Amino acid sequence: MTDAPFHYTAVFKPDLAGTPTSVIAYQPLPGRPLRAVLWSWLHKAWVSAPGTAAGVLYDDENFERLRSVERADAEQISREALHVELPSEADLNAMADEGERMGWRYGPPRS
Repeated sequence: MTDAPFHYTAVFKPDLAGTPTSVIAYQPLPGRPLRAVLWSWLHKAWVSAPGTAAGVLYDDENFERLRSVERADAEQISREALHVELPSEADLNAMADEGERMGWRYGPPRS
């Protein structure tokens, strides 16, 4: 667990329709692996998936699909576009911790 604040990025459809498809909550910690939780349509849940998040956040071809947002905006996007609540920062930390312990780079295994 870390006390570092989360940063939030909204991910939009590539067709430029302006519809959000996910929110990524992440902690870019100097000298440490990325900690990230995102809304997964595949799992229909918030999941720790730093490998997936890094692939989206740091791919120059995704630049136009991403928008950095404040937590309040991420909460609104989660409610209105994803139809779920954004977890608290304590819950995001717990999810990221679990993902680190379990070695989940791309989310938990599908059941």
